[in-house]
Amino acid sequence: MNKQKLLTLTLILSGLVLTPAFAEVRVEIESALTQTQNINHSVSSGISTVLYNRGLDEDAAEEIAANFVEAEDEMFLAMLLEALDAQNIVSHGDVLEHLATAALHRQKIDLKKYDNLVGMVSKIQQKPLDTNTLEKLSYLSKINTQLFV
Repeated sequence: MNKQKLLTLTLILSGLVLTPAFAEVRVEIESALTQTQNINHSVSSGISTVLYNRGLDEDAAEEIAANFVEAEDEMFLAMLLEALDAQNIVSHGDVLEHLATAALHRQKIDLKKYDNLVGMVSKIQQKPLDTNTLEKLSYLSKINTQLFV
């Protein structure tokens, strides 16, 4: 009888101790999934929003953005925008503005290539890039080609 009480007490205490840990892990997983879903939609919807703010019809802006950003490039562009913003190269909004202009002109931009990445950043900054920025872009380009080939 004493062993049964000890076992019951152990199970109850372990349940009480582990429940908040499991709940915390579950909340972290759910927030990560939500954040990933937001990132996945943020590039094309961001381009669409920029085009709409420039005066295009909402449906036309969404169609142009959807045609510009293909489904397989959505994740790549989201990660690239975050990396460029995190390294203080160019801001997220500036890149969306540039991509919206390219989408409006129906240009195809392959940002996995170093020269296209440098061209975009230099056009956004409107000045020659320093060696530190060029090294960061070279590193990003190498990572992108390894990850998304």
